[in-house]
Amino acid sequence: MKNVLLHLKKYTVLLLIVFSYSSCENELEKFPTITFTPCEDTNVVVNPNIINDFECQSNIVLANVEVVRNPAEIQINKSLFVGKYVDSDVVGEDISIDLGTAIDFANFAIFKIKIRTKEESKINVRLEGGKTGATSLEQNINADNGWHEYTFDFSAFSKEEHNKLTLSFNATNNAAVYYLDDLFLDTSKNICEGVDKDKSIVNDFDCQKNVAIPEVEKILTPNKSTVNESDFSGKYVDELGAWDAVIIDYEEAIDLSTNNIFSIKVYAPLAGTLKVKLEGGTSGAVEKDQQVVAGEWKEYTFNFLDQATENHTKIVLFFNAGVDTNGTDEYFIDDLRFTEDPCANTISDASILNDFDCQINRNPEGNVTTKVVENPNNNANNKSLNVLKVIDDGTAPFDFLIFDNTEAIDLTSKNILKIKVHSSKAVPLLAKLEGGTSAASEIWGTIDVVGDWKEYSFDFSSQANKKHNKVVFFFNGGQNDGTTEDIYFIDDVKFVEANTISCTGVVADETIVSDAECQQNYSIEGNAATIAVDNPNKSGINNSAAVLEVRDDGTNAWDHLLFNFGKSIDLSTKNILKIKVLSTKNVPLLAKLEGGTSDVNEIWGAINTTGVWTEYTFDFSSQASKDHQKIVFFFNGGEANGANPDIYYVDDIRWE
Repeated sequence: MKNVLLHLKKYTVLLLIVFSYSSCENELEKFPTITFTPCEDTNVVVNPNIINDFECQSNIVLANVEVVRNPAEIQINKSLFVGKYVDSDVVGEDISIDLGTAIDFANFAIFKIKIRTKEESKINVRLEGGKTGATSLEQNINADNGWHEYTFDFSAFSKEEHNKLTLSFNATNNAAVYYLDDLFLDTSKNICEGVDKDKSIVNDFDCQKNVAIPEVEKILTPNKSTVNESDFSGKYVDELGAWDAVIIDYEEAIDLSTNNIFSIKVYAPLAGTLKVKLEGGTSGAVEKDQQVVAGEWKEYTFNFLDQATENHTKIVLFFNAGVDTNGTDEYFIDDLRFTEDPCANTISDASILNDFDCQINRNPEGNVTTKVVENPNNNANNKSLNVLKVIDDGTAPFDFLIFDNTEAIDLTSKNILKIKVHSSKAVPLLAKLEGGTSAASEIWGTIDVVGDWKEYSFDFSSQANKKHNKVVFFFNGGQNDGTTEDIYFIDDVKFVEANTISCTGVVADETIVSDAECQQNYSIEGNAATIAVDNPNKSGINNSAAVLEVRDDGTNAWDHLLFNFGKSIDLSTKNILKIKVLSTKNVPLLAKLEGGTSDVNEIWGAINTTGVWTEYTFDFSSQASKDHQKIVFFFNGGEANGANPDIYYVDDIRWE
């Protein structure tokens, strides 16, 4: 009986199990298993600045990163899904994010990422791709196994161009595990924010892109220089044909009423003609040409002042105009703009013959060849944009440059002729006034600075009341030892007033030989060219406004400066001769008394200081009762090892 009951119990339990299982299956059919997917939203609007949140904004798939459930839905990250990355030392297994287009650094330069790990390490975020060299930022990672957000500010690189981000970790454990989430580019300040639109700028490829130029691609500026330091410029490929063009269409009339000087910076692969044409409006087309140089940034200007009231809607650029090219030449351009004529408000000054910029009052003529060109050596000595290039026949002794006018030159107050010269050789320079009712007057000078600008002066104060219509220059005058094409550059040819130091009420002091100002009491003679000039170094013991410039022939041992008193010098009480000298070299200096009934007397000294004014003393007390009428100075006396010319400045020559 017990056995029967036992078997019945077994079968009863079995039936209960079967019944229970059947009942659970029915319940499961009523309540399905709960499942999760990274994104269940079917109406997601893609945010292009979110790289990947591993849920609904998984916009760029990250290789080597697995989508997994968030192991810790706490703190700053309660996302259901995140990325899992296992670090490896295998080359190429960093996390590379190809955005497919250049990152908009102007507005979105902040990269953010959330990381959870227990590994002591760093994360390096590197910008790559595009047209700019790679650059990176790095941060330490918190290893407390909690979620932390890391921010990388690339605002400093906002003018660069990249289309890739590469993330790398440097844990010592090659199998280090990192959980990642919410990789995105956050907003940053626009570098062009606050920049007002300047309609005079056509396009600078930075913040002033006011008129589109379809044929030109924006790129990082190649071969930056002082002419073009912009971060971005434009690249144009000159396609097949002689007249391929860049067309800039305003789609309305260009305002040329005030800003009518068009300028453009160009870096050209080869020299050729750049033709700029205005067209497309109700006025007839007009074009201007410039010759461009190869291999350097240079700014070219085109004067459309004559179009101020005309109607044009397009600018057309022809590079290497008229030449059939192979279709591969690349030109780089930048800073296309219209500016106001710099000479628009210039008031003519007749005392300026020509500055080759705005004061073009007398035109250069003569039998030399001339052309207005860009200043070949723009520096502190001459900052003019334009100068005159003179090609002189150095085999013709009196080849000449002339500034002519039918009207007489007003020399009543402004009678010091000045000219800036840039020369490759030291040569004589003759300046001459002629062509009026007065007899011609000429003054010889010397071009003594080579390879730089220097202003030369010619004192025509003796012609203050004379009538002359012409100014003539003879470069290497009287010589025929040059070439048929000696080149000189000149600028700022003008008449100025003589030194304006007031000498009213000054009584002549005959013990002062010369101070180059009010006490010029004796005739200057000798074969060393001498002229009063502005003090080139007002400092130390000499702050005089004017001094004497002595051009000594250093190859002539006895070239000299002579002061002729025309009478016996009174040496009875004041017989110590003093002279201030500014020199570039240490040389012997001989002082000599002569010209009277007494025997000549000389004292040797030495210029022993360079670059500063120094006073030298010669004791002629032994000549107190002697008769002399002349003082003679020999710079580098007795030596012929100098240059022609050697320049010395002297001042305050006197007896004490």
